[in-house]
Amino acid sequence: MMLSVQQIKYELLLYIKEFGGRAQDWRIGVAEDAPQALFGENGVDEAADIWCWKPALTPAAARAVYRYMTEQFHVPPAPSSGQGRCVFLFAKGKQAVAEPAPGG
Repeated sequence: MMLSVQQIKYELLLYIKEFGGRAQDWRIGVAEDAPQALFGENGVDEAADIWCWKPALTPAAARAVYRYMTEQFHVPPAPSSGQGRCVFLFAKGKQAVAEPAPGG
């Protein structure tokens, strides 16, 4: 399912809020093949790192999200970021914090 610029921005910001950290702890990029960009080119560990990717309607829409996240929200660009219609986001070494069990 292709997403609009606003939908992608909203979902990425929610992702950062959910998993925490500063914007500078994350990396963002654009690619045609997001899984290859994440796991192949940027060395994201699929099991250990926190990551997501969203397909935009067009490459121009993906670039608009990328510009917003880097220029307005100050998320640094991924080491490997190119062109395409997919926007990816990741934070290496971050893990979701499990909520304590009730009564524990």
